[in-house]
Amino acid sequence: MNVKVISERLGNTPDMIYKVYGHVLKEMETESVALFSNSLQVAGARTGAIQ
Repeated sequence: MNVKVISERLGNTPDMIYKVYGHVLKEMETESVALFSNSLQVAGARTGAIQ
């Protein structure tokens, strides 16, 4: 979900969301890169996604 959308819904700024939940967002980014890289391998790609 877009951080700007979340922040507006909660009545906060995107900066506040990153400060409070940044660690969670980083974990989600790492996981999504790994999943995408795996799907590229399954499809036969020679290289994976780069984080």
